[in-house]
Amino acid sequence: MINLRSKSLRNQLKYAFLCVTVLAVLVTGGLSYYISAGVLENKAMRLTQDSVDKSAQILDEKLNKLMLVMMTFMINQSFKDMLESVSAGDYGDYYKYLNSLDNVFSQARIAEPLIQSIYVSTPMGDFYPLSVNRNHNMTFQQTPMYQRVEKEKKNIWVEGHEDTLFTGKQRVISLILQPITDSTVFAVHDVYVIVNIRESGLQRLFASSHQGDSTQFLVNGDGQLVTAHSNKLVHEVVDSGQLREMIVGGNSGYASEKLDGRDYFFNYAAMGLNDWKIVSIQSKASVLEDLSYVKWMMLVIAVGCFLVATLISSFLIRYLLKPLQGLQKVMKRVESNDLTARFEMETGEELAQIGQRFNRMLEQIVSLIGEVKHAEQSKRTAEMKALSAQMDPHFLYNTLNTIYWKLKLNQVKESQHMVVSLSRLFQIGLNKGQEFTTLDKDLQHVEQYLELQKYCYENLFEYEIKVSDPSFREIEVPRVLLQPLVENSILHGFESMESGGRICIEVDKDPELESCLITVRDNGKGMTQEVAEALTLKNSEQGYAVRNLVSRLQLYYGNTAKLAIESELGVGLTVCIWIPCKGGIFDE
Repeated sequence: MINLRSKSLRNQLKYAFLCVTVLAVLVTGGLSYYISAGVLENKAMRLTQDSVDKSAQILDEKLNKLMLVMMTFMINQSFKDMLESVSAGDYGDYYKYLNSLDNVFSQARIAEPLIQSIYVSTPMGDFYPLSVNRNHNMTFQQTPMYQRVEKEKKNIWVEGHEDTLFTGKQRVISLILQPITDSTVFAVHDVYVIVNIRESGLQRLFASSHQGDSTQFLVNGDGQLVTAHSNKLVHEVVDSGQLREMIVGGNSGYASEKLDGRDYFFNYAAMGLNDWKIVSIQSKASVLEDLSYVKWMMLVIAVGCFLVATLISSFLIRYLLKPLQGLQKVMKRVESNDLTARFEMETGEELAQIGQRFNRMLEQIVSLIGEVKHAEQSKRTAEMKALSAQMDPHFLYNTLNTIYWKLKLNQVKESQHMVVSLSRLFQIGLNKGQEFTTLDKDLQHVEQYLELQKYCYENLFEYEIKVSDPSFREIEVPRVLLQPLVENSILHGFESMESGGRICIEVDKDPELESCLITVRDNGKGMTQEVAEALTLKNSEQGYAVRNLVSRLQLYYGNTAKLAIESELGVGLTVCIWIPCKGGIFDE
């Protein structure tokens, strides 16, 4: 055998197609497919007819048993006593009979589980099992069944319908009986016994015994469905009217008919109790499926060489395409961001060389991605530290300047308190060198700062800190987040005030944005809205602290955090910061 792996891919394909072409000329004509079709069709029709006859027998036995149960029901003494009272026009014992008949109803339902419910309509009132919920908005006289039994004046079977006499909208088949009595003393009128049979239970009786791919269903004497059926083909047959023409006038039989250009086999068997018939339908194509085995057995004799060629060509195609499929799988893994995938092949032909180059390219990509990630992380760390370093000297300058003037005015005790507060402030603010802290620690930090400034500006302002949900205190934030904002309120907002200043810090949730909303509000001199919005711009000459804070938020959170300022001249200024929540705060 030629070692195809040592050849180029072009030669591999050429040899493969040559083999398939040479072997393909061995194909000869096929033998006849329809030799035994007639025999198989007749056999299938006979087997299906046996199945349909059996289903009809089972259903007849079940319905006869049901009739026997109902005859027993109607000769029960409680039922007979109720009929005598109805005949005599004595309607005062309605509830007595309702309770006494409930046990009779239960016995009938136990004797025949196919019974869904029993309903007795009389001039005295309606009787039914107390365990079944009655639909009091509907009486028997309001149903189409009453019109039908009044017209036909005999016991009738009502095809599958939705039960309106009881709640639940169950699908049932109804048997309407007029009571029988063994007495000539009294006669009853307008008394009907309605037996509701479970449609699904009745369907299982004949559906479980069908033959092969046939579908069995139940129709009445007019060729209409007795029970609902989900098979679209069954409805097409019933609606076409062909079924009625086939089954009329016969107790059992079979026929072959066309429907929408396709051949179907029909078998039917009549019921002994009523005019219903069990019908089976199966497509001719499904019956002849069994001939496929015969067809292939005959074709093997004539086209054996072709089958051999097919097997060889299939083997060759799989053999040749295996490396290409391996490379394709590796590429799909890389496409799904799995950069650890590698192509493996031992031979040295063209596909193996392509795979080796592909592996080297992946290794270079992984190396470059690692370098880019490391450089980006280093850049972010440096930017965060630089921004934090810009803030710390700014705050320290303002605070030490205040302490200096206190000492110069000989306010030693207050200066001592300020130094202690400043020490505590830096202990929290430095955060052991970590760039990020919890919101709880940052609130402690800003509270120390506000206490410190109250020493500096006596009676100038009051402050309040509100946190709506304690879980917000665990949110991770950049350290020294709020201190620059309250510092601006004190140094700039209250610049022209001697007292009455107020700073309010509120932490709440914003369900619309699924974020934690931090609000810093003061009642200082404020500014126009245009000036306030300009403070957040990168090229603004004012608002160093605000611009610094915006930059830090963008570095840490990207576009998921934002800062907005609202202000009115002479009223005050409000700064709102939205921080993305982590930890399921909004999953309540």
